[in-house]
This record gives sequence, C-alpha cells and structure tokens, in this order.
Amino acid sequence: MSAALQEFDEYIPKHKPKARTKRKGREMRGLCKDDVFIVTTLEKLQKALENAHHALDNVTDPDLIDSYVFELNAINMRYKVYLQMSKERGIVSAMFK
Repeated sequence: MSAALQEFDEYIPKHKPKARTKRKGREMRGLCKDDVFIVTTLEKLQKALENAHHALDNVTDPDLIDSYVFELNAINMRYKVYLQMSKERGIVSAMFK
C-alpha cells in the first residue's frame, strides 16, 4: 500500500454506523441495511423535492428558474429509481402494512 493510501486510511472510521431501526413511529421490521438506506434516501429526496419546489416558487430570474427546473427533473429521476428499487425489494409493502 502506498504512503498516500495509508495516510488516507487513517481518516476512515473503523466502525460502521448502525442501521436506523425506527421510521416516524414505525419500526423497520426485518429490513437489512440496504433497505434502510433506500428508505432514508427516499425520505431525503422527498424533502429535496419540497425545497426545490419552494425555491422555484420564489424566484423570478429566468436563469434561476431554468436551474430549479433542471434540479427538479434530476431529483424526480433519482426518486423514481429508488422507488422502483423499493418496490422490487418489497420495502413499500413492508413499510406500510
């Protein structure tokens, strides 16, 4: 291993974060870490969509409007991908029973 990689390796945490076990009062029963990651990413993307919509409502500059429209499209695409992943893994039905 090169000296640069050894130096970088010192800054990487040696422990892995624990998976979140609760979601807004509902437990994540039987979900692995990947499933928890998908659910938390969907929650973050929902919040990002709300923020981008709010920001778009408050701008008048044409360049900023274009920027927020592109941002909304990108967030929507990511949301669709993660939603499809959650459906394929059966997370959606497991979370809302």
